[in-house]
Amino acid sequence: MMHLDALSSTEFKDIMAKRPVVILPVGGTEAHGAHLPLRTDSAQPEAVAHEVAERIGGLVAPPLRYAFHNSTRNMPGTLTLSFDTTVKVVRDILEALVQNGADKIVVLSGHAGSSHMVALRQASSAAVTAHPELKVMVLSDYDIAEKYPIDQSGDGHGGLVETSRMMAIEPDLVKKAERAGKYVSHGFMIVRNPETSMPDGYVGAAHQATEELGRKINSYIVDQLTREIEEAFGGRL
Repeated sequence: MMHLDALSSTEFKDIMAKRPVVILPVGGTEAHGAHLPLRTDSAQPEAVAHEVAERIGGLVAPPLRYAFHNSTRNMPGTLTLSFDTTVKVVRDILEALVQNGADKIVVLSGHAGSSHMVALRQASSAAVTAHPELKVMVLSDYDIAEKYPIDQSGDGHGGLVETSRMMAIEPDLVKKAERAGKYVSHGFMIVRNPETSMPDGYVGAAHQATEELGRKINSYIVDQLTREIEEAFGGRL
């Protein structure tokens, strides 16, 4: 596995001639309570991309560490792009990869906000429409993590699963959560301060997180994503 930007121009040209899968990690810079770093949504997909690329002989593109945020946009440390900018930036990155020979791309997001994911899919749809030979997979690693066989009811942003995963990836950056984080529903109302839905800055039993659980979930994600890529892009790579 190689990080795309660690290659020389000639090395990159030679590798792209073999048509490898290119994984684009998309993260974010976002508040996750007092116990997790702002780069939580970036660290996770980048770690997964590294492991998966090792298995499939793929390339990892330079990550995008900005995203479109809504519910946390007013929290300290959240740096958000607009929806339209997210679409345009990802669209431009995909176009640049295609111009350099990429025809199999995985857009892997660590930020799973619904509007953000729509932006990624819009950008990818435009790229596939413009380049019929191009295959693009778009997902969040949490699309897979939510299927891990433990009780995840009531868990969410910065909670048990996310904290455990970060304990396994970057333990030195994780602090001990004091308690479970609450979620407050606003129903169907559009509110000026959406962060009030997370008064603790996170949701779920983060105080029960363990590094061991994080390792198991991360391994599960890598296994499942590797299988998804192999199936989507035509057998073993």
